[in-house]
Amino acid sequence: MTSGFLGFGVAFPDHSFDNTESREALRRLWPRLRQVGGAEPGPGLRHTVEPLEKVIAAHGLGDAMKLFAKHAPALAESAARDALRASGTQPEEIDVVISVSCTGYLVPSLGAHLVRRLGLRPDVVRLPLTELGCSGGSAAVAAAHRHLVGYPQARVLVVAVELPSLSFQPGDRSLDNLTASMVFGDGAVASVMGDGGDLSVAAAASHLIEDSSELLGFELRDGGFHVVLDRRLPGRIERSLGPLVARFRSRQGLDRLDFVVVHAGGPRILQAVNRALGFEADELAISQRAFEKAGNMSSASILFGLSELAGGLEGPAGDGLAIAFGPGVTVELTHLRWRPRQNTPGKKRERPENASE
Repeated sequence: MTSGFLGFGVAFPDHSFDNTESREALRRLWPRLRQVGGAEPGPGLRHTVEPLEKVIAAHGLGDAMKLFAKHAPALAESAARDALRASGTQPEEIDVVISVSCTGYLVPSLGAHLVRRLGLRPDVVRLPLTELGCSGGSAAVAAAHRHLVGYPQARVLVVAVELPSLSFQPGDRSLDNLTASMVFGDGAVASVMGDGGDLSVAAAASHLIEDSSELLGFELRDGGFHVVLDRRLPGRIERSLGPLVARFRSRQGLDRLDFVVVHAGGPRILQAVNRALGFEADELAISQRAFEKAGNMSSASILFGLSELAGGLEGPAGDGLAIAFGPGVTVELTHLRWRPRQNTPGKKRERPENASE
């Protein structure tokens, strides 16, 4: 049983800046910082919900969450509307909405806000995912796939929105904070999943790397989120990823990979994947392009990569692999299938029984 991506939607906030601008802003903030030594190379462009001068200004946790409540639902709605339109799906046809974010906290959840904003049915199943960090997008796709195996007639809306710029800590001079300030960007990505679609999910798996929990995550302090992004992370991924992927490919019968998309965590993460799996540099071109366009959008990054992949695939049928990393350290693996179809996704035949149970 495969679960297809019927349409994608992407939404970026209004403000953006390039790598040079962000470096200059950091130098103004920290005058003694003449060179950003040891920091991750930044992307070509990043988007933020606030202008750059406000991003680097001091603010507390309460102010950050107010900004999250203001911007996150609007970005999620925009991405979701585009995904619905691209898939030919009406809001009332959605049976499940899976909302993902780790950079803000909303109660009622983001999914509840989307019911009102999009006009979803009041009995839609809502599944909010948090605390999964950058792997949350892949985990949401896996959850949607599992639901569709049981209810193949259903439509699932997956929405990831992340505003990591709100977590910037101007008083934190650590390399973790500096690296995060160079690679993360804001944005939202959504997809409608169901029966059909040229690109689909055949299977998904998750693996927790032993003794790695201290390498990636957030520390919540009085002043807000402080990123944990240990410089040992790429090396741990490089050492651990090969056997995990080999076992997954063997289980799935994936003798050949026609395409690969990896969470755009940054150049060092992509390099670690290349070395671990013996890829050529151009095999991760889609992921590199996603990073250049938007930076690391945490959980939304893998969905952005999938949207780029779906928009660029051509030719005969093929099989591929999606890889994402998150706190734990967690490795999410997804077996993808590309099966070009002549028809576009149509409306579902009927609402599945017990879909809201």
